[in-house]
Amino acid sequence: MADELKIRTALDKEFRPLRGDFLQTLMIEVSPGRGLNTLPLNLGILLDVSGSMEGLKLENARQACQLLLDQLGPQDRAAVCTFSSGARTIVPSQMFTDSVKADAKRTVAGVNSMGATEVLRGLNQVYSEVAPHHSPEVTTFVILLSDGEPTDAQGYFAEEMTPFLERADAEFKTNGVSLSTIGLGPASDYDASFLRDLADRGAGKFLMAKEPQELADAFQDEFGRIQSTVISDVTIEVSRLNGKVRRFWRVVPDKKIFDPPKIEDTGAGATFRVPVGSLQNDQPQSYVVDIVTSAPQENVGRGLLCQVAAEATVGGQIVRGETNVLVSYSDNDIELAQRNPEVTKLLEEAIDYKLQMDLEQAVKSGDKRKMTAVLERKKKMTQRLGKTSATKVLDDMEQTIEAGGDITPDDLAVSSVESKKTKRLG
Repeated sequence: MADELKIRTALDKEFRPLRGDFLQTLMIEVSPGRGLNTLPLNLGILLDVSGSMEGLKLENARQACQLLLDQLGPQDRAAVCTFSSGARTIVPSQMFTDSVKADAKRTVAGVNSMGATEVLRGLNQVYSEVAPHHSPEVTTFVILLSDGEPTDAQGYFAEEMTPFLERADAEFKTNGVSLSTIGLGPASDYDASFLRDLADRGAGKFLMAKEPQELADAFQDEFGRIQSTVISDVTIEVSRLNGKVRRFWRVVPDKKIFDPPKIEDTGAGATFRVPVGSLQNDQPQSYVVDIVTSAPQENVGRGLLCQVAAEATVGGQIVRGETNVLVSYSDNDIELAQRNPEVTKLLEEAIDYKLQMDLEQAVKSGDKRKMTAVLERKKKMTQRLGKTSATKVLDDMEQTIEAGGDITPDDLAVSSVESKKTKRLG
C-alpha cells in the first residue's frame, strides 16, 4: 500500500448467514499520508453581480473576493468572473505575482451590479478559464457566490435545474474542476437546495452567509479548506465484486449521494470506479456502500466480498492503495448479531441525510401530515446521533406546523446544513 494514499475498510456485519440474500454496508475510508505538501491553486471565483446584489451585499462580496486574492502566492493561479444578464471574465486566469494581485484587486473593487441571474452562463465562463490549467499537480476549484435563483437573460426564473447540475457534474468528471457554492442572504432569496445540489455535483461544499458581513468568513472557511489540499483527482475502485450495489454515499467529512455506480465486467470481475475529488491534509473521507450478496454454495468459513482501491497521481507518479474485503459465514446467532459501531454510526448519519431529502420533498408537496411524519422520524435520528443543534431546528419546525404556520426556506436551509455535517464517534 502506497504511503501517500491510505485506505481502510470495515463491514457493519462481519458475519452473514449461510442462507438467503443478505445486505451488508461497507465503509471505505480514504486518507492522505503524512508529510505531503499542499498543492498550488488553480482557482476560479464566480460572483453574482445581478441587480439584487446592489449595496451592502456587493460591497461585502468585493471585500471577500479581495481578501482571497490577497492570500494567493506566486505559485497560485486564479481567475475572477461575474454573471448577471450574461457573463464575463474580469480577471483572466494567470499566476498571481504581486503586480497581478494589485491589478486584480483594483478590478474587483470596480465591479457594479445590474441585470438578471444567468448562473449557467457564469459557470460556462469560469470553467473556460480554469479547466485548461487543471492537472494532478494543482487543486482546481471554483467558488460560486449568488444571492438569487437562476434566471434566463430576460430575468425569468429557470424552471428546470437539471442542465445546471449536469454541467457541474460533467466538468468535475471530465476536467476535474470542483465547485463550491455560497448562498448570500435569506434562503427565501435563493434556492438553497439547488446550490447544495450544485456543490454536490461539483464535489465541493455549500455554505450559507445569511448576513452580508458573514460573507468574508464563509469565503475564508472554504478557501482555507481548498488551500489544505494535498492530493487531487482521487478515484475509488471496487473490483472482484461478489454482490449487487444498492447505493454509494460519502458520509465524512459531510454527506453526498452519488449516482448509482455503473458496474462493468472487467478482467478483475464486476468492477466500478467513482471519482471522488481531492483530499485535504489530515482529513480522512469516509464512504458507505450497500452490497447485497447471495448465499454461498457451501460453508467455506470466509470468502472475498470485493477488493477496494484508491488511486491518484502524486508527484507525477500514480499511487494506489488497495485492500481485500472478506466476509465470514456463520449460523451462530451471537456472531450474526454483532455490529461494528463505527460503520453503524456512519450508516445512521446517511439515513439522517436521506430523511432531510424526504423532508424537503414533503414541504414542496404542501402535505403537512407528511411533513409531521418525516419530522418525527428525523428528530428521533438526530437525537440518537447526539446532534443537539439539528434537533432544536426540527423542534422549531414542529412547533411552527402545530401553530398552523409554514416551514420557511430558511428553516429548511439551516436543517440541510446541519444534516450535511457528520458527528464522528469519539
